[in-house]
Amino acid sequence: MLEDRTPEASTAPWPAAYPQGYAVVDVETTGLARDDRIISAAVYRLDARGEVEDHWYTLVDPERDPGPVWIHGLTSDALAGAPLFADIAEEFAARLADRVLVAHNAVFDWQMIAREYARAGREAPVRQRLCTIALAKALALPLPNHKLESLAAHFGVVQRRAHHALDDARVLAEAFRPSLRAAAASAL
Repeated sequence: MLEDRTPEASTAPWPAAYPQGYAVVDVETTGLARDDRIISAAVYRLDARGEVEDHWYTLVDPERDPGPVWIHGLTSDALAGAPLFADIAEEFAARLADRVLVAHNAVFDWQMIAREYARAGREAPVRQRLCTIALAKALALPLPNHKLESLAAHFGVVQRRAHHALDDARVLAEAFRPSLRAAAASAL
């Protein structure tokens, strides 16, 4: 269960300039290079105050070797029959549209997503992104490092399946909510 360590989070005034919604995203990939591909994607949509509205997850056929199976656990057999990125691009776009993309190491996730949209002949519908590593630094959270597991532990969030896009997105959404409230309370 998530322990909200932000005192009186619900009574704090909310900054009018804050976005109206967030898309907390995680993608698993075939690797880290520019030509690597997304093999799974998850989105938790949050409202302006960080409350979960819904979530979505899909496997994606990378049309190549799935890469580091020992990390993400997704074998070629597991990905057999999964849709191509072009087939899920519209649904993914609908979940990202008009929201701030939130990710842990947002530059990586954003670049992978943008490259997949470019391969599909489309533009990714993201106008703003927020990196939870940068947010944790701005909040001066006492973390031993900048790993997602450390951020999660700080807020008492239990991770069930590291490097599984849906669970990583859930963990990040749960850790983002108190971070967002702390940012609002300190006028960041």
